[in-house]
Amino acid sequence: MAKKFYVTTPIYYANGLPHIGHAYASFIADVYARYKRLLGYEVKFSTGLDENSQKIVQKAQELWKDTMVFLDEIADGSLKIWKTLDISYTDFIRTTEARHAAFVQKILQKIYDKGEDIYQGEYSGLYCVGCEAFKNERDLVNGVCPDHLTKPEVIKEKNWFFKLSKYQGFLEKWFAEHPTFVESASRFNEVKAFVERGVEDFSISRENNTFGIPLPFDSSQITYVWFDALLNYITVCQEEGEKFWDKDTYILHVMAKDIVKFHATYWPAMLESAGYRLPDQEYVTGYLTVDGQKMSKSLGNIVDPVQVAQDYDRDAEVFYLLYDAPIGADGDFSWDRFKGTYESVLIGAWGNLVNRVVSLCSKYGITEGNISWKEDFFSDFLLDYLEEKYLNSGNLQVYLQDRYRLVQSANEYITKAEPWKKYKDEATKQEAIDDLKFLLYIVKNLALLTAPVLINGFAKIQRMFGNEVLSKIDSSKNMMNDDFQKAFAMKEFTVDLKPEIIYQRKEKTE
Repeated sequence: MAKKFYVTTPIYYANGLPHIGHAYASFIADVYARYKRLLGYEVKFSTGLDENSQKIVQKAQELWKDTMVFLDEIADGSLKIWKTLDISYTDFIRTTEARHAAFVQKILQKIYDKGEDIYQGEYSGLYCVGCEAFKNERDLVNGVCPDHLTKPEVIKEKNWFFKLSKYQGFLEKWFAEHPTFVESASRFNEVKAFVERGVEDFSISRENNTFGIPLPFDSSQITYVWFDALLNYITVCQEEGEKFWDKDTYILHVMAKDIVKFHATYWPAMLESAGYRLPDQEYVTGYLTVDGQKMSKSLGNIVDPVQVAQDYDRDAEVFYLLYDAPIGADGDFSWDRFKGTYESVLIGAWGNLVNRVVSLCSKYGITEGNISWKEDFFSDFLLDYLEEKYLNSGNLQVYLQDRYRLVQSANEYITKAEPWKKYKDEATKQEAIDDLKFLLYIVKNLALLTAPVLINGFAKIQRMFGNEVLSKIDSSKNMMNDDFQKAFAMKEFTVDLKPEIIYQRKEKTE
């Protein structure tokens, strides 16, 4: 039986269409889903929209639209964007769906029936509508929410509460026993510091909201969005009998740093209370600025991920976002760095290597590749790749940087070896052939290794090689692990080389 892997993006707030920050998180999840498929896992990949929110209602009212009409428009637009960006999700959930409401009410009732984790009380405090969260004074900067720069409202109402304080010890123990639960380490330290200060019970309902999921034990109250939304990750598993939320599945959440508190404290406690297993890891992305400035319509610097993919290439966009900053750190979308990466790394290094090797091998009729005596040049990278060094620790940036160094070395090798000169002399002809077989082996394996990131480039290489092993590999589909390992480790393979430019320069459309 294939190993199982379940990866999720956050469900994005449905108050607008996805921007480059949302695309960044979705690209990370997509790359993991594709890598795991390539390595033989049975994969589930979910994304969707967080719709049961008072600020959604307010947004629709501002536009003079019915709330569900507005939400349907956002859902339709989001689906088109993810299709254009080739996000290979298997499930798309909207929290207004009946299946989600039914599951949320089932879990609420289950926890309520325990008689100790949900209780009724009165709340008086500060509430940020933008965050959809209550705030303490220590959370504010100069009296305003640091994320939305607005002063929280003072709210006083009767609510139902979840006894998060009961799970203080559980959370501390879980963090100690799972030191990589949150990646990066700096984000995990923030979470642990938050818990060490003492977690407080949180309200799971709203007295005055009218849009959302009613509590099953008190229909006069609407479920708080952060209790409702988190359960989406299991809602999408219901049709399969929760086979992807079991002990045999590796579960990975990808999210932005503004919601890690909910995912790393509320969510584990809710799961423990409801009798469910916890996810294995949570990868936390930072915020993206654009050329050092916060994205803003007034500044005119909003980056449209679809436009970037159309003006350049989807590969270039994914590669740059993963290559430019490590997961967990705040990043900056710099047009100069983007263009530089596209020109130097994808076209200048990788594209140049592929085109030179394929052209020379095609010219001299070389259709077999082997690593022979040059094994050390490549073997360490192959061993490091196999999940441990890169994938399981969220080191996609390090992986792509190491790969780039290898591509540079291969380009230096071909320049110094000058096989086109050696081939003309009978005394050195065989050496030229060996050099090109070695380089062909590297190109073939690097293409396989990076197929989940450079999906368009891989499709071109498939057409170039016309080789049985490469032709049957599609990084968006399942592939048995032994087949991949066989292809990956082959020292001899036959190809039908058809030279084709792998990446071409494009001018940005104005």
